[in-house]
Amino acid sequence: MRHLLMLAAAGAITFFAAPVKAQNAVADFYKGKDIQVVIGADVGGSYGLYGQLVTRHLKKHIPGQPNLVLQAMPGAGGLKALGYTYNAAPRDGTVITVAHAEVLFETLLVDGNPFNAKDYTWIGRMMDADFVGLVTKKSGVANLDDVKKKQVIVGATGVNSVTAVGPQLFNEFIGTKFKMVPGYKGTNEVFFAMEKGEADSIAVSWVTAAYIQGEKLKSGELIPIYAVAGERLKELPNVPNVIEFARNPTEKAFVDIYASSALIGRALAVPPQVPAERTAALRVAFEAMVKDPDFIKDAQDKNIPLNLMTGEKLNAEVARIMATPKETVENAKAFYKKVLENIEKQ
Repeated sequence: MRHLLMLAAAGAITFFAAPVKAQNAVADFYKGKDIQVVIGADVGGSYGLYGQLVTRHLKKHIPGQPNLVLQAMPGAGGLKALGYTYNAAPRDGTVITVAHAEVLFETLLVDGNPFNAKDYTWIGRMMDADFVGLVTKKSGVANLDDVKKKQVIVGATGVNSVTAVGPQLFNEFIGTKFKMVPGYKGTNEVFFAMEKGEADSIAVSWVTAAYIQGEKLKSGELIPIYAVAGERLKELPNVPNVIEFARNPTEKAFVDIYASSALIGRALAVPPQVPAERTAALRVAFEAMVKDPDFIKDAQDKNIPLNLMTGEKLNAEVARIMATPKETVENAKAFYKKVLENIEKQ
């Protein structure tokens, strides 16, 4: 009996030794290092909002307590940062990204992009990313019917970003007269252009609309007239959602895939091939961070909304959408190509 107990104890020591050894190795690696937290936008929008939240709170939960440094890399509607994190960034766990929400959509429906959503390791999600279309009060527009009657200038960060594609879908579906002007480096530039009267409208995440531009929304200076999401926003039950206007199975399939950006939302990921023990440690750190009273209080004090998802679950959801039947994807691609061509013709 004593012999059996000794064997059991030895097994327990072996069982616990491996995780402890791995944790110590992770701590030794990260001690004294910096981790870049890359965002594909300027710091004034919702990517910056959540990126800064992470840099303030994730450090103490990572073994070795490395410094976290926010790195804004705006350009091409977030694609510049995706290209960097997927191809050029170190694959050792010293780069984390608040991945651009369109990464899954861009992977499925755009050929030639130098990244693939399924190859990132997802660490955890802080918030989903439903989008809303805002117009200025001075534009004279109050709803989508008004945009059928007059041209509305939309500031966009890229031809293929939701800031351009979102409003163009309404042009395709119901004949609105949104005119996209792409090339802005970030949403801050577009909002500034709207203040100067150079643009009338923008498509942004609900977080940006409600929490960063909340005062203007409450005052009526900015008016929400549509949503790009899986369903109507509970906060805006009277604002129509783009999926309601899709006219056939191909358009519905496209919108379903396009709305995957809401699933990704504001989520942390690391590039491909980061050592498994480090990604595991980062996932544990993320889950500890979001339960930390200091993190919760900071989010509450700054009115930062949270809709959390673990890295494991987000990985599974990405895999599920990536398994969309090939014929469905090809039909959606053809429709998307037409949408982009019509934006470029404007």
